[in-house]
Amino acid sequence: MDHTRYLDLIRADGDRLLAAAIQGLDARVPSCPGWTGRDLLHHVGGVYDHKVLCMRLGREPGEDEQAPPPGDATITDWFLSHRAALLDQLVLRGPGAPSHTWFPPDQTVGFWYRRMAQETAVHRVDAELIHGGPTPVDPDLAADGVDELLGFITHDFGGRPEREQGVGRTVGLGCGGRQWAVTLRADGVAWAPEGTTPDARIDGEPDDLLLHLWNRRKADGNSLRSSGDVNALAGLWARLQEETQ
Repeated sequence: MDHTRYLDLIRADGDRLLAAAIQGLDARVPSCPGWTGRDLLHHVGGVYDHKVLCMRLGREPGEDEQAPPPGDATITDWFLSHRAALLDQLVLRGPGAPSHTWFPPDQTVGFWYRRMAQETAVHRVDAELIHGGPTPVDPDLAADGVDELLGFITHDFGGRPEREQGVGRTVGLGCGGRQWAVTLRADGVAWAPEGTTPDARIDGEPDDLLLHLWNRRKADGNSLRSSGDVNALAGLWARLQEETQ
């Protein structure tokens, strides 16, 4: 995606997130057990602050370097100020500039453009779930988010527990005209070789597939369809849970 589009979506989804959460500060967030709307704003605002420090310091910031959560009287200004600081740093540095990130293959500011747009969109859905059905995630951003998440689970971070379920099976995924295929290993997930015939599939609209992979939406057979080897599907789901806590 164009990097200016990421900025636009951080603004738009951030506004929606704030509007929904501020109306339910004490309400439970159905998709985040134990969290309230207040917790959601504290989390996302804190994430923005953390990423600003990652860019400024060029390293992982310590807890004592991050801003403490605000009181309810100032929570809106606190959230908006952290979002503004994030956007300012992204624009000032540009996507090609170096930055500390937690993803070894990409140590650039561009990683934070994409990750913060995705972070904001998924948590905006969480905030809207407080009050009922959420508005759809932008389809281009949603398809990009599927690609991002699959990139995370296929990277070898090391130290993953070994699993037997579905080992050697391939799952294909499709949305918005894009296709992916991953093969399950005992210690993780790998991109499937080109031309591999999947043993199972998950297909749907970009918004549905992204939120399904992030455990915000169930496959219902209509807007989101799963088919094929149930063991392969269950094996992928088990591995996803390790990445989407």
